[in-house]
Amino acid sequence: MIRSVLISPIKRYFITKKMFENAEKLANEKNKRLMMIGDPCSGNYFQFMSSIFPNSNHGDVTVDLFGCEKCNKMDINDLSAWESFEDDSFVVMETGTLGYSVDLKAVLKQIKRVSGGDFLSAGGNRGLLWELLLYKTYDKKLNYSMDPFDSRKDDYYTGRKLGRKGLVKEKF
Repeated sequence: MIRSVLISPIKRYFITKKMFENAEKLANEKNKRLMMIGDPCSGNYFQFMSSIFPNSNHGDVTVDLFGCEKCNKMDINDLSAWESFEDDSFVVMETGTLGYSVDLKAVLKQIKRVSGGDFLSAGGNRGLLWELLLYKTYDKKLNYSMDPFDSRKDDYYTGRKLGRKGLVKEKF
């Protein structure tokens, strides 16, 4: 229970911080813009921690359906909205928002297209209690808790369907 409530969110905070730094560096190296999927100003239980000790910032483009005024308010499931982004023009950093995917494979296809394969994800919260119950206190529309992913070394985007309804493994 402690893992679901405290350890997993704190661990995820530090993973997000490291992944965001890596995404910024990669974007600079590749001379690409940075797309952040998930508003860094909101969206977690420990929002006070993020406001005092931010683990990420907005990208050149930040996508979040309910984001702040700096965000492109886009539903990641709206495949036609993805068409506004050019092929291979971004390094994409994601912070758990893909857990809202209705068709994860289709959303990943769009991310691969706009990123040219340069994709990092901090993943979602983990732990038995979170995956069975606590996610419902966060948002009942959340479908997945994904594992951290780094396209430079990972081939499969993996995670778990919430409610302990099975594993997810999508080729990236």
